[in-house]
Amino acid sequence: MNPSLGHQAWLDVAVFEDLEAGKVLEAFLKDKGLESRTYDDKFFRYFLFLRPPRVTYRVQVRSNQFDGFTELLRSKAPEVLDRALHCPSCGSLRINYPQMTRKFILPTIMLHLGIIFRLVGHECYCEHCHAMWNLPENDHAGHKPNSVDPLPL
Repeated sequence: MNPSLGHQAWLDVAVFEDLEAGKVLEAFLKDKGLESRTYDDKFFRYFLFLRPPRVTYRVQVRSNQFDGFTELLRSKAPEVLDRALHCPSCGSLRINYPQMTRKFILPTIMLHLGIIFRLVGHECYCEHCHAMWNLPENDHAGHKPNSVDPLPL
């Protein structure tokens, strides 16, 4: 069974703390022929994650176009990606904030309990190297390490 383009899942390709930066990347991807969107997951942020302290916007492409996105990055990465959140360990753009999965409810319930009892804070999670870290409180720019290859996705 070959699902149509309209039924392909969306994959996160970058996370920004600035909506305008997300829209710039979205426009860049659309100009290159990739279906993309800037997504604000308010439902998860407000109800499932107990309002994490930082607001993030996800730029997404269809799952069947992800390979096209990675090839585009290898040939010409837009400057706006410097403003995206990056893993401090490997430099990957594939991060989640807050750190929990959006696909299963049980880990989210465990996160709620940890937050309520102050055992767990909101952290970022790298899908590439599985590192977890807290975002600096006073720095809302991209967190891209200088010595790491930015292409691990």
